[in-house]
Amino acid sequence: MKLKLKVLAGAAALALPVFLFTGTADAAKSDSCAHCHGTDGNSTSSAYPSLAGQTREYLYRQIKAFKEGTRKNSMMSPAAVVLSDQDAQDLAEYFSGQTLVRSTAKTDPAMIDQGKKIAFEAQCVICHQPNFKGLNEFPRVSRQKYPYIVKQLKDFRDGARVSDIMGPTVKNLTDEQIDALAQYLTSL
Repeated sequence: MKLKLKVLAGAAALALPVFLFTGTADAAKSDSCAHCHGTDGNSTSSAYPSLAGQTREYLYRQIKAFKEGTRKNSMMSPAAVVLSDQDAQDLAEYFSGQTLVRSTAKTDPAMIDQGKKIAFEAQCVICHQPNFKGLNEFPRVSRQKYPYIVKQLKDFRDGARVSDIMGPTVKNLTDEQIDALAQYLTSL
């Protein structure tokens, strides 16, 4: 019995540093992201998206888009250009594995109901899934920061952010409809 415990303890002692190194390495890479997106991917600022719980494929593709210049942002583009492909993969893996906290945005139940109807009519679940947690290259939009959702939807609608899917989907939404949709998504 004592020998079994010693063997198990020895195996755990050998495996633990490998496990910790992988998590620490990815966490260390995320340090430069923490100011805007939070140390665990939960942004404390309404101006920046939370990355925690986002789909790995979406995060990776967005980092690449910022790096390659197909998506532009005055803060993200310079930050992404210095990342290697492995860094982008590691960051996507790290943030996708974090737990997204519920938004604290104040929402109006009537607007949430209106937003739910808009999401149904626009068939948002086709890409973002019924739980709005995304899948593969389609992002998680549930629990995202309300102001961030509003900005992104307006950017897609107005052509400031280009997407063959999102542009046509939101092109006819009014500011009020965008507000309702954002309140619904952030409340989930």
